[in-house]
Amino acid sequence: MKRKLSLLLALVLALALFMTACGSSKDTATNDPEETEQPTETGEGDEETLEPPAEPMGQLIIGNTTEMSGEWLPYFQNIASDYDIWNFINGYSTVAITFDGEYVVDTTVVKDYKVTENEDGSKTYTWTIADNLVYDDGTPITAKDYVASALLWSSQLLGEMGGSNSYGLYWKGWSEFSKGQTNVFAGVNLIDDYTFAITIDASNLPYFYELPMVSVGPTKLSYWLDETVDIADDGEGCYFTVDINAKNPDGSLVYAEKISAAKSNPFYPASGPYVVKSFDATTKTAVLEVNDKYVGDYTGQKPKIKTIIYKLVNQSTQFDELATGSVDLLPENGSGDAINAGLDLVEQGGFSYSTHPRSGYGKIHFACDFGPTADVEVRQAIAHLLDRNEFAKSFTGGFGSVVNGPYGEAMWFYQETKAELNQKVNQYPYDLNKAIELLESAGWTLNANGEPYKEGDGVRYKRTEDGKLMPLIIEWASTENNQVSDLLVVKLQQNPDLAKAGIQINQTTMTFPELINWMYRDKSQGAEYAVPTYHMFNLATNYSPWYDLSTEYVTDPDMVAAGYNTNYIFDEELERLSKEMVLVDPNDREGFKRKFVDFIVRWNYLLPDLPLYSNIYHDFYNDKLQNWKMNSNVDVTQAVLYAWVTE
Repeated sequence: MKRKLSLLLALVLALALFMTACGSSKDTATNDPEETEQPTETGEGDEETLEPPAEPMGQLIIGNTTEMSGEWLPYFQNIASDYDIWNFINGYSTVAITFDGEYVVDTTVVKDYKVTENEDGSKTYTWTIADNLVYDDGTPITAKDYVASALLWSSQLLGEMGGSNSYGLYWKGWSEFSKGQTNVFAGVNLIDDYTFAITIDASNLPYFYELPMVSVGPTKLSYWLDETVDIADDGEGCYFTVDINAKNPDGSLVYAEKISAAKSNPFYPASGPYVVKSFDATTKTAVLEVNDKYVGDYTGQKPKIKTIIYKLVNQSTQFDELATGSVDLLPENGSGDAINAGLDLVEQGGFSYSTHPRSGYGKIHFACDFGPTADVEVRQAIAHLLDRNEFAKSFTGGFGSVVNGPYGEAMWFYQETKAELNQKVNQYPYDLNKAIELLESAGWTLNANGEPYKEGDGVRYKRTEDGKLMPLIIEWASTENNQVSDLLVVKLQQNPDLAKAGIQINQTTMTFPELINWMYRDKSQGAEYAVPTYHMFNLATNYSPWYDLSTEYVTDPDMVAAGYNTNYIFDEELERLSKEMVLVDPNDREGFKRKFVDFIVRWNYLLPDLPLYSNIYHDFYNDKLQNWKMNSNVDVTQAVLYAWVTE
């Protein structure tokens, strides 16, 4: 049975990649729901899809092996499970993404819009929103709520709190506004109760992903600040009527405490299809109910499942939970062990699965600004001491492959440049001698006594600029009960060749939210996290079809302090290439691909991450779940909106 499934899988992957490439090639799209409901290929356990219920009914229990922190706001950290909850409760953005990976104007939200090319080379999008949108408590959503998003999530306040304040990064006046040099955001205008405008700065045009770049969603300002803060526009741009960047006599930010309290409260105002009803911080379980005020997504689709229970599951027991009904859906399984366990369950009957290639990759994430991993040669040496092909095969069970940059198998621009990239990038084949050569070239030539290193001396050392000896000891932060971590212990940390090369890796296990705190150096969660401590982390990254990495490798100190460039790699060429990649016309696919290749070649040399695998995701679910259409262009929350349950 599994042999047959494996043969089918190759066909599934080829079809899915073709669909992703075709969908992403379009720059505009109709609002036809039939265009957005193309299903992924499904497994042999599927039953005929039934008709959806007239009203929301039943419940769906979703299991995720990444634990939630309970803070859904994505501007400080971006844990995938937290982000799912954020997407469940937030909606009504002016631009939506279809199941084909196309960005379209959401006509449920937008009553009218126009685009104006200005004399200075900038471009203005004027949005008029519908007048029937409300939050879950019935509060009307107006243009001010959209402007509030632009101002609050771009504010100096957010940046000084350690958040990522890049919401309006490409808009006119963002830099001055985000740094507090002015209280007016010149590129954001409030026109009337239901009309506002966003102006793209001329320096950021052309831009390959222009439409999603001007997408704006609503924010209920009174929840995050208070009722005294309003928004005004005297014709030069929008501003808060109160100085939200003000400080107390002790230097603390007046409104920081309000935002911190608001983001720690799991019951955010909801504009999306669901509302959080409870969150258990002990079991990491969130219960969501349908938002009866929600008028629908870009096709008018409303949820058909009344209750969503989103919970933490253990990798080793998740399929026992699926078999016994403790969970109904286990999305995005990437390990071979998990996939084979799921396929066994499907064979028994009562369960189904679907597959799609991943828009992302699993990785070792390096801190590139301190200790041994500040040397590119050390990062490259580690790459030569891990057989990544064997690692990917061991972890994915053949349901995945090795990549050599920050991308995944699902991405059309990778598929269309794959042959060229394979000729230009370093594959970092397993090679102990090459690893030693790299370390010696970087000055790791001494032993603990400062004498020339020779075989058998243990850990290598190098002399730093201040004359001290630094050991080649790498501190590694990993998560508990993690199969990738366990495999890295065997394949890398305990690899005898690692010791022969003179490298030592020390592992520290922790929860995933704690790992993220250390990786982001998030001082808002505790002063200790701001101190560089760990040189490498293992985790994974997923991308949306809006592939813009220009903030990932910035060198601007203010942006780094605000949470960007978590690799802390300061390479001006990498930064330039990441920005140039997106500064092409939306119709210039060939130009985008050329710049993508240039960027990847530089990235592959510097290795801020060591890619480990890109999976073919498998979603396993109880047969009561109908119309499950998950693919690489959408997330779980969007797929849930089009599904229903029978019970």
